[in-house]
Amino acid sequence: MRAKQNIHLGLVPLICFLHLCSAQVIRTKVAVLGGGMAGVISARTLSENGISDFVIIEAESVLGGRMKQAQFGGYMIELGANWIQGTRNKETGKENPLWTLAKKYKLKSTLSDFESVLTYDQNGLTDYSDVLEQAFDKYDQVMEDAELREERKLKDLSFAQGLSLRGWTPRTSYEKLADWFAFDFEFADTPSASSMIGAAIGDDMSDDNRFVTDQRGFALLVREEANKFATRNNILYKSTVTKVTYSKSSVNITLKSGLMIVADYAICTFSLGVLQHNDVQFIPQFPAWKQESISTFKMATYTKIFLQFPYKFWNSKQFSLYADPYRRGYYPAWQSLSEIGFFPGSNILFVTVVTDQAYIVEAQSNNQTLMEIMAVLKSMYGQTVPKPNNSYYYRWTDDPLYRGSYSNWPVGASRCQHGNLRRSIGRLHFAGEAYSEEYGAYAHGAYMSGLETGQKVADYVL
Repeated sequence: MRAKQNIHLGLVPLICFLHLCSAQVIRTKVAVLGGGMAGVISARTLSENGISDFVIIEAESVLGGRMKQAQFGGYMIELGANWIQGTRNKETGKENPLWTLAKKYKLKSTLSDFESVLTYDQNGLTDYSDVLEQAFDKYDQVMEDAELREERKLKDLSFAQGLSLRGWTPRTSYEKLADWFAFDFEFADTPSASSMIGAAIGDDMSDDNRFVTDQRGFALLVREEANKFATRNNILYKSTVTKVTYSKSSVNITLKSGLMIVADYAICTFSLGVLQHNDVQFIPQFPAWKQESISTFKMATYTKIFLQFPYKFWNSKQFSLYADPYRRGYYPAWQSLSEIGFFPGSNILFVTVVTDQAYIVEAQSNNQTLMEIMAVLKSMYGQTVPKPNNSYYYRWTDDPLYRGSYSNWPVGASRCQHGNLRRSIGRLHFAGEAYSEEYGAYAHGAYMSGLETGQKVADYVL
């Protein structure tokens, strides 16, 4: 189901599990809760500071978190994080750390060409590319307005209000599809539910987004970095945290197995969705200011539905867009993985739905979803579309380890509330994409948050 690890790290899960479970209590300087990007980079930072007394507690059998892969139709596909979102900062020229790692480990990726697109509606191929251009132009204008709005300390608006002030109020099915592609496809939520100022935070990465195609998996970056510090003692796999008791002097972590880890400090990298669902008990209960910040921000869902067909019947563009006449965001963005640079000859096509439509897809049966998808494809390409040999999608919101895909900044949420979201309590610290001040929702945000929090805790320990 996942990318191959190197031999050394592949042995760690079994060795660690047997070694650590031989005791009822483990004592350590730092416990890192979660082995995704933020957790591994936090641990790497501790190691680089000369701190070896730490343990990563990971619920799954491999590292990676929301950088999750699966075998599908003979290929390794990315269910979660899939893009390196820009290779460098447009203002400073500083390289995206994920791009740095990708080059280091020769991770294969292909540039996403958002101009390689054809547009469809219920009657088939229909050219409304001019509407797309208009939507992206308005999107760019609102981003600029948002920066000015924050500089002048004006009240936040929804992104939809910002668009309206620029003369963009989508009414036709084409305009609604263009609105979705320009905004929802990136933020996994609607402009009306999203902060205008919040959307502009971190909007300084270059536009060269790279789609990871490496058959070792995007999570290779996490696993290879873990090799720098992985030992037989410091990674505990298949270990679900059920309770965290924190104070000004220590943090005690209880696992589902009954094992307890007693740490001087802890770095919690649980997703915002996990905190919102109370999947882990925190004792004492978080203070009011922390609860407010957790409930204020949004955990969005980004779902990719993969299909493999007996032959390729679609065009050779990277993207195909479908404007449903009645429903905004109804199976709207299709991507071909059968093209050069991806998986040529794979006959794999996938469609993306987000948040509200993703919740519907998660709640219904796979057969219902497939029936709806086939109706859309027949509207786009005609009644001769063959049945797929295989289909698959992951239910992110249902998974208690994630409860969604990534965070979104809702309208009205303040910088102060976000500061409280990432603020430590006692010796319990937080890291992850949702807690990144500059790059919330992005994998490089998780990296930077892990780096910052790891260094902060290292300074305390030292």
